[in-house]
Amino acid sequence: MNLPEMIGAVLIILAGIIVVALVASQNPKGDGISSLAGAGSFLGSGGRDRSVDAKINRVVKILCGAFFVLVVVVSAFTIYL
Repeated sequence: MNLPEMIGAVLIILAGIIVVALVASQNPKGDGISSLAGAGSFLGSGGRDRSVDAKINRVVKILCGAFFVLVVVVSAFTIYL
């Protein structure tokens, strides 16, 4: 494994960890299991701003695209170099 492959592997791992963390921190779109007991209308929306969710969604989309590009580039380095 040469230097570009190692750098690419580290970047892929970091991008994956960041995507997982951001997706886990997102506000759920639906009511989930709380809707079974009627807690969704009682607890409210949680006070989270929609613009924060929009920013997180945009960052997740960008990181997923970067993850895909990194995987293709590192695979190309492995095959052709």
